[in-house]
Order: sequence, then structure tokens, then C-alpha cells
Amino acid sequence: MRVCGCEISAQEVRLAVVYLNDEGDVEMLRLKATRIELEDDTSEADLRSFLADLQEFCRKHEIDTFVIKTRAKKGRMAGGAVSFKIETLIQLIEGCETKFVSPVALAHFAKKDLEKYPEKLPVYLKNAFLAGAYALTKSGFLA
Repeated sequence: MRVCGCEISAQEVRLAVVYLNDEGDVEMLRLKATRIELEDDTSEADLRSFLADLQEFCRKHEIDTFVIKTRAKKGRMAGGAVSFKIETLIQLIEGCETKFVSPVALAHFAKKDLEKYPEKLPVYLKNAFLAGAYALTKSGFLA
């Protein structure tokens, strides 16, 4: 099973594809493209193009589930309107399930349960990796 951890930031989604190896350890695929950007959220053509890019990414990397790090809906740290459009487009990908995980759960997981990060993990992919690893290792999360 392959899981794609997602962190949505501003007008882009950061993607980390993870899976369990034969020993049951979380491994991350090394990808050329780890971000997809939504150019203009008011353009129907750009929205459709973004969704098509996500569909292609899903098909190419054989993704079963997308796991999105949630963002606050209101308050000082709230996500922007564009980020929620991106979230919706991820949920519309055909043939894939979408799950959500809170930042608090990811922080706890990183401190208590994660043994190590992949070598040369880019800083901007840390939360996306954590979301995917969390989904793979927490029993019942993907059930």
C-alpha cells in the first residue's frame, strides 16, 4: 500500500509518498516532483489542470490514500481559502481515499513513535512525510 502525505501551504501541495518495506519500516519514494502548485484559483482551466496533475501523480505513483495535515478553519493560524480549494480537489481524485490528521497528532507521533526520518529528507517535506508515516503505522487509521 502506498500513501501520499500532503501538506497544503499557500497555493501548493507538498507530497511525500511512503510505503512499508518488507521489514515493516516506513520508506519514502524519491520523487522528481514533490509539489504541485495551483496557479490561479479563480481560473476554471487552472483548477481542472491542477486536478488533472493530481490524478496523474496518483496514477503514476500508484497511490491508495492521500493523508492531509489539517489546518485551522478560523483564528490567527487559519488556512486560506485557496488551501481549502486545494484540499477539496485532493478529495475529488478518483480511485483514492482521503484522510486527515491533526498537527497535534503528528507532533506527538514524531516525538513518541517515529524512529527516524529518511536520509536527506527536505525540510519542506517533513510534515507531508509525517502524515504518510502516521497513516501507515497507526493501526486502524486506514481501516
